[in-house]
Amino acid sequence: MKVVYKPGNTYEEINCVDFREYEHGVVLLGEDGYNVGYVPHEILSHIEPHEGERIVFESGQPPEREDDEE
Repeated sequence: MKVVYKPGNTYEEINCVDFREYEHGVVLLGEDGYNVGYVPHEILSHIEPHEGERIVFESGQPPEREDDEE
């Protein structure tokens, strides 16, 4: 996947295989499972899947999320 963030005036990209979201940011993981980067939530723009990683839903939209906090 491609993680897009804006640390200043321009957008930057980091390619990674997986990520873990924490309270203050996102840790990016490589193919070997090791940390390849960290992006704080304040500068994170978005995360894009690569073409082979896209998920297609039958209805065209992901199912509604049911939170445990009701």
